[in-house]
Amino acid sequence: MTVVIDGNDGTGKSTLSKALRELGYEVKDRGLPTLLTDDPNAGIAKDDEVYLILDLPVEECRKRLALAGKDLNEKYHTESDLKHYRKRFLEVAEKLNRCQLIDASGSPAETTERAV
Repeated sequence: MTVVIDGNDGTGKSTLSKALRELGYEVKDRGLPTLLTDDPNAGIAKDDEVYLILDLPVEECRKRLALAGKDLNEKYHTESDLKHYRKRFLEVAEKLNRCQLIDASGSPAETTERAV
């Protein structure tokens, strides 16, 4: 079973991916949930995948992106893009089979604990 991690930029996908790999999970950074945010007909859940969508308020995403030295005016980092895609990820999480919405606030260890 592959764990597919999705969510807005700045939610901690890469950090969670690394932590889950260290615990022995097979992990994919981004997949079907991201595709579904732009096209609701992009596909269906695969039998060999589970989906984790990391959620974080837009303001916190922007703080984390700024701390990482990312350009906040870049596509997907603007406040309007982050708001739009957060809404879409929440909608995808409600409809997609084998999908869990994970609160990504707090420390990386707390997010990992919520995910396993």
